[in-house]
Amino acid sequence: MNSKATERVYRARLLVVMRWLAGVAVRCARRTPRLYAPMQPDGWSVQPISIVCRFAPDADLDLATGTPVGDEGHYLYILNEAANWDYRTTKSLLFSIWQRPWGHSWLILESPRDRLEFGHTGDLGHSKPRYHDGVFQRIREGHPNPIAYLWQTMSDGRFQTGKPNRPPSFVWRMPITRRRYQLIHEYVMQRNYDQFGVRSNNCTDMVIEAAALAGINLIHRIRLTLPPETKVWGRTARVWTDPQYGILEYGTPDVLETDLRQLARLGIGSDATEWYLAWKR
Repeated sequence: MNSKATERVYRARLLVVMRWLAGVAVRCARRTPRLYAPMQPDGWSVQPISIVCRFAPDADLDLATGTPVGDEGHYLYILNEAANWDYRTTKSLLFSIWQRPWGHSWLILESPRDRLEFGHTGDLGHSKPRYHDGVFQRIREGHPNPIAYLWQTMSDGRFQTGKPNRPPSFVWRMPITRRRYQLIHEYVMQRNYDQFGVRSNNCTDMVIEAAALAGINLIHRIRLTLPPETKVWGRTARVWTDPQYGILEYGTPDVLETDLRQLARLGIGSDATEWYLAWKR
């Protein structure tokens, strides 16, 4: 496919995705945006982070449609459990984390011979408090930078094999070539799973890195601009004193799922949620 034509198609589709993510399209303006918040008087703002290019230069694309193609029986599945956090305000985010403090992303690699399901888990709370617990604990203790707990790296990461104990909220499937299958398989088997973090080296990052080996880049990161203090349980609490903790960027299943759903609508990959739930049942 002509590279200039591919770039034009990509840019048009990316513009649609980013508008949908940010909630700025006219039809979405009447709804309450959850993944986007403009700068507010207290200093809070949230926005998904865009990507430079949807496909790798050597991506395996159909010449007529510009969509991914692969060899028969070879697929990459991305399974996602969205946490559905509400990013509109600090209060709504804290409350939604308190209600549902987790989300997850993982993979299935399929060939005509087998179907392998795996992921990266961590933040188990065995040696240290889990991330959300650690932040709230520091807030209660009056720590000058309670949010800095999210900058720590946990050493309880694990390689997940098989289905986790919660169903996905969305499953996306993309055809891949035998070569891409082998690249992803080698990456998964050789990856170090001991370390686990919020800002990098987590379940979503693993999925994104595998997708990049398949030739596609996915929107998955979000940027939070944090106020120095906020209201928690009716009291003013310090969030940070050191300005280095004023901006937090990380990959989240919520942003990833939004992107995957939009890709399926555009004909890039497909929705395999019903298939997966029926298969696992």
